[in-house]
Amino acid sequence: MTTKTNALQFATGIRDELRDRRQARVARRTMMRELASYSTPAQVDDLLAAMHHQDGPETEAIRRVLTSNLHQRRSFSLIAS
Repeated sequence: MTTKTNALQFATGIRDELRDRRQARVARRTMMRELASYSTPAQVDDLLAAMHHQDGPETEAIRRVLTSNLHQRRSFSLIAS
């Protein structure tokens, strides 16, 4: 392979990686926006119960966002009172 070919493959790899990261960020923001409406303990408990037997990185990400929503709500209510 020539140096030009290697450089082209390297640049293509970087471009593909940047595209994949951009898509992952968009997907995460979308998920966070969609889950933002689940903020009360009852809503979060219902959704967590529905996901009880689900495993995988996506499910763990959803659980983290829901837990964060609860913590933010509690922190806000403590500050407001």
